[in-house]
Amino acid sequence: MCVYAVVFVLYAYIIQQCCCYIWQFAHWLDAVLLVFSLDNELSFSDVYSNYACLHRFRDMREIPVVMVGTQDAISEKSPRAIDDARVHRLAAELHNCTFHETCAMYGLNIERVFQDGR
Repeated sequence: MCVYAVVFVLYAYIIQQCCCYIWQFAHWLDAVLLVFSLDNELSFSDVYSNYACLHRFRDMREIPVVMVGTQDAISEKSPRAIDDARVHRLAAELHNCTFHETCAMYGLNIERVFQDGR
């Protein structure tokens, strides 16, 4: 897994401010992890906008794209906001994209995410 993919995911909000950095990151990436919280609508909408931003500078069919939905924050007070059908619909729209639902607390699918990114 390329370190730059993780850097892009973690700092996407900074990178979006300057096109020259996006272009540079887009050409360095070996894989992309698009991470969102299953209880947060805004984080889910960011997945598509981050993908579209990268796609302007690179053909995303050339590299593996993995969508990761985290369920760690789901509780009675913070119920699941994103259902499986929406996630799978978006994954189908994005080229070369797989989806994994993860839970860091229990270690659910963590290794599979990084195996898919190879």
